Amino acid sequence: MNWLKTYDTWTLERISRHILYWSIWSILYVLTNYFTVYNRTLWQCISHELVVLPIKMGCAYLIAYVLMPKYLYKKRYFEFAITTIIATGFFGWMLLTLYYEMIYPTILGQTGYYTDHASFIYKGIELIYITSIILGIKFFQNFLQERQRNQDLLKEKIEAELKYLKNQVQPHFLFNTLNNIYGMVLSNNKNAGESIVKLSEILGYILYESDVELISLTSEIDNLENFIELERLRYDRKLDFRYQKSVAHCGAYISPLILLPFVENAFKHGPAKEEGKSIIDLKIETINGMLNFIIKNTYNEASIDDNVKSGIGLKNIIKRLSLLYPEKHQLTIKKEVMFEVNLQIRLS
Repeated sequence: MNWLKTYDTWTLERISRHILYWSIWSILYVLTNYFTVYNRTLWQCISHELVVLPIKMGCAYLIAYVLMPKYLYKKRYFEFAITTIIATGFFGWMLLTLYYEMIYPTILGQTGYYTDHASFIYKGIELIYITSIILGIKFFQNFLQERQRNQDLLKEKIEAELKYLKNQVQPHFLFNTLNNIYGMVLSNNKNAGESIVKLSEILGYILYESDVELISLTSEIDNLENFIELERLRYDRKLDFRYQKSVAHCGAYISPLILLPFVENAFKHGPAKEEGKSIIDLKIETINGMLNFIIKNTYNEASIDDNVKSGIGLKNIIKRLSLLYPEKHQLTIKKEVMFEVNLQIRLS
């Protein structure tokens, strides 16, 4: 039974928890009185506790389920303190009266007890002590509930932001690729038809397979290779493409479309900007559950800075990586002789 579980209604499980709580308290008081107070039978101790139990429960539930939500949860501390003192004073007076009028003369056969002010104050303190555990549990439950609510809100915010960023990738990629194919058609490039086939395979992946939190690394790489073939058909002789892959079949998973923007960026700022032959060097490997992704490309110094800073691709993916793989990735971007992206991800 989960003691920190919260309820909206009084279910059978919730009722059983409260019965168990008060049973433990009652047994503790019965045994304490029976073994520490002389000249009392077990039945007298049980009868004594059963008579005072409704008053203890009434005080505890009034404070926990009426005064706490009305005042304490709303940070009205003064009102809560005053009403709690009044409530415990009232129930303490009821308890004292019950002892004086019924318990001692009738159940225990004694008189002359609990008739002074000190006894009255003692009964109020006893009630606060009895209800303290219930209040502590309620405090802790509300603390956990509030923390869980904040975590859920944060998770929803992150998921919404990730969905927005991921959705940005699709139209951005589609817009660029359709423009490329349009250019191939205008120039009567014989590879235009095959490019459309490759594009349809990539769109199938984006629309029907990538709408998940994680996807197999092999599926992500297969899609990446389709995109590479699409771009190679376009640039043909203008491109020197080098590709190394060493991926163990370890059943690893990765967030979908996490690698595509880097490859797209390499083609966009490599052969698309270079007048002569361009070089793209791609290396993908997995070592002990770690993905190493390195891509280098030649680039046009005059255009790369503004495009990288203002483009959706890299800014988008850097943001996604920070949300998806906090403290589980390392990204390094260098602009030297070649534009280089070095990404390491701890795979699921």
